[in-house]
This record gives sequence, structure tokens and C-alpha cells, in this order.
Amino acid sequence: MSADLRTLQVGAATVTVINTGDLQINLADALNLTEEARRSAAGAPLTQPIPLPTQCIHLALPETSVLVDASHYDVSPDSSFAIPGYQPPPGLLAGLAAIGARPEEIAHVIITHGHFDHYNGLTGLYDDLYAPTFPNARCYFGRLDWERPQTQEALRDLDSLDARTLGLLHRHGLLDLTAGDHDLGHGLRIIAAPGETPGHQIVRLHSQGETLYCLGDLYHHIAEAEQPEWMVHWADVEANRRSRQALAAAALAEDALLIATHIATIGRLRQTPAGFAWVEV
Repeated sequence: MSADLRTLQVGAATVTVINTGDLQINLADALNLTEEARRSAAGAPLTQPIPLPTQCIHLALPETSVLVDASHYDVSPDSSFAIPGYQPPPGLLAGLAAIGARPEEIAHVIITHGHFDHYNGLTGLYDDLYAPTFPNARCYFGRLDWERPQTQEALRDLDSLDARTLGLLHRHGLLDLTAGDHDLGHGLRIIAAPGETPGHQIVRLHSQGETLYCLGDLYHHIAEAEQPEWMVHWADVEANRRSRQALAAAALAEDALLIATHIATIGRLRQTPAGFAWVEV
């Protein structure tokens, strides 16, 4: 298995993390860190552009096949996210093929929120026409992200990413707009976690006494998990704080595994005298 695939067992579920490509970002700027924070041991490494993976998560349960986020590496060389000379990994479909997960067998695709790198792999070009990548899957997307004015404006432009992904699935009757928590059965639950966007949601998997959370962009870097007051400037501060507090309380109580889209390691939260630590597993 390639370095861009990582598989672990959570109860009866086989969980595979697929990195579809690294993006670079200056997190100190994105987090609006103060000068004091930039000089701290946690903040100093964030003052230069650092690579962050863009990960999708496949959950293979005995009864169903589920994907959390559907990303396609599509970063132009002149983008601020582009890493000079970078060659991305084979991608989501290649990763799924490597574990024997056929796109047509995936029953559910959960999109954590409405940022391009989480949903731009929902469709693809087939004979010069866009079509669903996972034709038999129900796709779950936060209603509050769908209803945002910028999303609705983009959907009216038929050439936009939103129109040819989310809009296309909506027209095909494959898009379910979620509000609040939603139980999918089989130990899977979508949990509203607004802050990054109004409709941001995370996924809880519980199987045979073990628990995993797929966090989307609740945190973008380990530093945010350990310094939960650090958050990106576009987030709703109060909503994000409440979502992080709820996740931290549950993760500590359940000794849960945690996977975030842009954090390369799988971890657990641990309470420390100073707050929290992200411990790699």
C-alpha cells in the first residue's frame, strides 16, 4: 500500500485514509496569530508555508461502504496553495481501487462542508459530460452551506464548480441537505459542528466498543487541537468554539480516534495541565 494510503481497524470497520494531494498555507496568517503566539513554540513553525494533506476517508463496514469527503487535486501552479514542483499522488479513485472499493458500491458520501477541496471529486468528466463519480450514493451536505448566498450564486453559473458537483447531484436527486445531527445506522452519525462554515459537520463511527471521529476542518493542524482558541479568520468564532468543546469532551470520554482532513496523523486527544495534547497513534 502506498504512502498516501493508511488503513486501520475500528471495531468491525476498516478505515482507509486517502491523501489526494498536499496544499501549502501560511497558517500563522490564516489563524491571525498575535506576535506573541508567532514567537511561541507552537506558533513559530506556522509562520512559513507548510504542506497540509487533503484526505478523504473510506469506511468499510460489514453492511455498507461510506466515503467522508470527495476530493480531487486541482490546484493551478499559480495558486497560493500550490507547492512548487509538487507531484500529487494518484488520487481518490486510485486509492479506492487499491483497497477494492468500487465507486458504484459506495452507499453514502458525507461532505463535511462547502469548501472546494472537500467536494470537487463528487463528479467527473465522462465522454465530455459531467456525471456523478459515485452514482449509487446518497450525498449528505449541510443545508446551511447550501443556502449561503455565495453557494446559491455559484449554482446559478452552470460552469462553476458548485453547479457541476453539488448542483448536478441535486438535479439527479442524489443530494440530501442535512440540518442538525443525522443517524445513518450501522454505528454512523453525522454531527453538526458549525464554525468553519455554517453547515460544517463531522462524522462519528462507533463499532464494537471503539469510536472514531472524522473531523473535516474542525482543526487544520495539530496546533489548533492543542490551542483551541486558535482558529482561521473566516470561522465563526463562537460556533467554532462550541463545536470544538463538544468534540473534545466526547473524544476524551470515549477515548476516540480522530482523523482531520488536513492533519497527516491519526490521533487521540489527551488532557494536559495546559489544555490538550494530540497524541499520534
